[in-house]
Amino acid sequence: MRTVLFPGDRKIEIVETTKPKPGFGQVLIEMKAAGLCGSDLHQQYRVPASQRKGIVVGHRTDPCTIPGHEPAGVVASLGEGVSNLSIGDRVAVAHVTGCGHCQACRRGRDIDCKNKVFYGLDRDGALSDFMVAEAKDCVKLPDQISFVEGAIWACGAGTAYAALERGGLVAGQTVAVVGLGPVGAAACFFAQKAGARVIGIDPIEARREHAKSLGADHTFDAMKHPDELTRALTRGEGADLVIEASGVSPGRASTVSLARVGGTIVFVGLNDALVEFDIDQVIQKQLNLKGCWVFGTPDLQEMINHAVDTGISVEEMVTYRYSLEDAETAITNFDKGSLGKTVFVWP
Repeated sequence: MRTVLFPGDRKIEIVETTKPKPGFGQVLIEMKAAGLCGSDLHQQYRVPASQRKGIVVGHRTDPCTIPGHEPAGVVASLGEGVSNLSIGDRVAVAHVTGCGHCQACRRGRDIDCKNKVFYGLDRDGALSDFMVAEAKDCVKLPDQISFVEGAIWACGAGTAYAALERGGLVAGQTVAVVGLGPVGAAACFFAQKAGARVIGIDPIEARREHAKSLGADHTFDAMKHPDELTRALTRGEGADLVIEASGVSPGRASTVSLARVGGTIVFVGLNDALVEFDIDQVIQKQLNLKGCWVFGTPDLQEMINHAVDTGISVEEMVTYRYSLEDAETAITNFDKGSLGKTVFVWP
């Protein structure tokens, strides 16, 4: 089977590997769609080859591990002990798997498991013709949800949705989204659908325009037009909810000044750099600061089911579709900052 590997130093290898077999409690998935995520870049693709074995941004990394953590496809075979899935089921895979026995896992929060592993980092992921997944990590895709949508929900869209839920979004609020990459653009999309007034912030004009196409009411380059941004934030009072999706230090630090008195800030963009905050502002504005560490497997199924119930399609977030043999072009363009969502598709 065809497999993409990231040896480091922004290099890509497409190699032939043996089709894996599912073990106990596992399924083999024939891939139909797999999304690219920013973490694929800064945790694997951009990492120097000399550092490809070790810890990057808190996660293990290895050049022999198949990358990709936004999978959707068809169950091709079952391992022993699998009773919740059947051959032919359409599924997406939650990208974090825990031990299955601890309190966090039993609550459906594998992401909080002390022994969790990540598909595409700690174990083989989605950028291959077939992948093995734990049956418990699979969610079923209703017929109304395409494989491409399932892949997007598995991380990018689901992460944005979860961040807005974590922030307690209410219709009519002003929501400021810092960083308009795939997750930030998705946050604009969902916030607008929920009835919020949405303000997107990013230094790249093309990303600002893309966010507008997905529902942002106003977009700004905060460095070039700070006064206009201030006026747009509820007549200068600030945003009710700020979603920080850039993961860069200036973006993170800016959130405190963007939020209104009593407002909420949700941090969802990952980075390993330290950030200086104006703590006095946090105190005096009585801000609520929250982190959003993606979502659990049951949450993923609920999101997808809710999308069906409300008629929301996230497929319009996709701007680029590639075949696996075009991986070098796809990932090179993604690394340059291509707009929206990039997804690999299979026939």
